[in-house]
This record gives sequence, structure tokens and C-alpha cells, in this order.
Amino acid sequence: MNNDCRDQVQPHLQSGEQLIAVCEGEMAPGVPERPVSLRQPPRESELERRIKSRLPGAVQRFLRPSEPKPVGGVGRTMEGAELAVDNTLAQAAHGKGMYGGWESQAGQFLVAHYSAARLPATRLAVAFTDRRVLVLADRAKLWQTTTAYELQWEAPRTAVVGVRANPKGVLQRGRFELAFADGSWIALVASVPTHAETFAARLGG
Repeated sequence: MNNDCRDQVQPHLQSGEQLIAVCEGEMAPGVPERPVSLRQPPRESELERRIKSRLPGAVQRFLRPSEPKPVGGVGRTMEGAELAVDNTLAQAAHGKGMYGGWESQAGQFLVAHYSAARLPATRLAVAFTDRRVLVLADRAKLWQTTTAYELQWEAPRTAVVGVRANPKGVLQRGRFELAFADGSWIALVASVPTHAETFAARLGG
């Protein structure tokens, strides 16, 4: 278990909650791309809002994110078709990265990932405790040299029935899958490939 990662998870634990296992990684190749309907303007942190509030009005207006342009029915259909083709090609090359529709538990997990910020985090930490499953996203700014994990998703332990280490080829030697209670699953790749099997073994996978 990575000590730095473990230390960043600890502040998110409830009183008396015990951390069992944590693994750093990223979404696996083959996971569906963000649907057009989930695109949104970025969320500002409280610190960013405080800093911007002290800037001159002209500077604030310049820094204000532009509203997304409305997409017509034809444009939305074409973009959706392009995403479907991209997803199909990615799955053909790397294998399926998710099983279950967008309404499944795996789908809602991915919706939370895509909805948390304008740019989805590239580094995640998946943590299992004796009560919950947590996913923290690295929100470090460009000038920060270390990870800065923030809670992105959580669920009761009963929502995730297990972790399966499932290596695939060279690019996904550290692949593991979160298996949800409804039968759906989502694939991730451990930052350190050997950690995937250790992570699954700690959880009985």
C-alpha cells in the first residue's frame, strides 16, 4: 500500500473507520468516452473564487469560463455517432472497459468521474475501508509537484462486491476491475502494475 496515498486517504475517513486497501491508477483503455450530455463548465474551488473576487472586474470577466455553445439536434447526433465509433475502436483495440449501461452502478461511477470537473482526473486512488469504497481524484494544479487528492465518489461496501485483477497485454498489465452488486463493472489500470494483484488479494479477489 503506497504510504503517501494512504496518508492522503486518511483525512476522508469517518471516526473509527479502518482503511483496508488502496490503489492508485487511472481509467483503463476501452472505458467509454464522456457523453455529450455530460459536458459542463468547470467548477471553481473556494480558494479560486476568493482569489478572483479580489481581481479587477475586467480581469474577472476575462477569466470567466465561456458558456458551452448549444448543440443542435443534428450536431448532437453526429457528435454522438463519432463518440460511438471512437468507443468501438477503443474496445476493439483494448477490450471492453465497462460492462453495463450508463444507468448501471458502473455507469453511474463513470458519470461521477466525468461530472466532477471539466477535465476528468487522470490519476485516481481507489480505497476500500471496513464501511465504504472511496475514489479520490488528483486535483493538483500545474504548479504543484505532489498529488492533491479530493473525494470524487463513495458508496457503501455492499455496492462493490469485489476487485478482479485482470491483466491484458503490455499496456494493461496492472488492469483491475471493480465489480458492482448489480453485475456491472468498470476497469482501471494501477499506476504500478504489480499493485493490482496485491490490491485484489487484500480484498479477497
